[in-house]
Amino acid sequence: MTIDMVCNFRKCRKSLTNQAWVTTCSHAFCIEHGKSEFKRNIENSLTCPACGNELRDKFDVIQADLRPSETFKSIVLAGMRPDTIMDIAMRAMSFWSYQVEQEALYQESMANHMREKLKCLEEINTLNVQKLKAELETCKRKISSLQTEFHKKNKQAEELKANIEDKNRKIQKLTYQLDAKKRKDIRLDNFESSNNHEQCMDISDLVVNRAASASDAFVFRPAKDSDDSHRICTPKTPMFDFRNRERKKPQSHFTFRPLPP
Repeated sequence: MTIDMVCNFRKCRKSLTNQAWVTTCSHAFCIEHGKSEFKRNIENSLTCPACGNELRDKFDVIQADLRPSETFKSIVLAGMRPDTIMDIAMRAMSFWSYQVEQEALYQESMANHMREKLKCLEEINTLNVQKLKAELETCKRKISSLQTEFHKKNKQAEELKANIEDKNRKIQKLTYQLDAKKRKDIRLDNFESSNNHEQCMDISDLVVNRAASASDAFVFRPAKDSDDSHRICTPKTPMFDFRNRERKKPQSHFTFRPLPP
């Protein structure tokens, strides 16, 4: 597994594959940050963005090709002594091992940071779980109390419903008895009124009969004016007619209403 170098600029961490800016202090940077940081001026010297070392020499920072061509590989160390080549190779390997070590330290620090963050999150999660459990227990107790109260209220509602039904039955019974009583009273009133009316009619007939017998004593009828008016009355031609007139009922009669006891 080949490990690629990454940009040592803070918060960049971009993978370096083709070209990179490298320094003698064994740091590497991407093209964008290298151009912005390593603008060489005559008046001032350069500083490494990673460690802050001064880069005064011309070859303290260069732009390297990470994927050189075959021609470059065959000519770059040509003519040099083997010890020089080995020294250059050793320095290049040291640069690479330093980058790998720095990357490992960075990854380890990130892992430690993530472990600490995970630990904090676990503690927060534990506290939240405990809080949620306490709230859940409280909710369960509330639900239990509400269920008990609901059953109690439901029982009271059933009792009230039974009482209402009993009251309705009693009201219907009383209403039926009241209607029967009213019908009975109406029949009694009609019977008494009919009896009173018959009694009043009997008394009025008695009074009318008495008045008629007293007034119908006789009817005076004078004789006709004729030549025989001076004659003596004979039984054949009676002077007075004692025949009773046809009885007529008075238009207004007396009504006797006895006082109640």
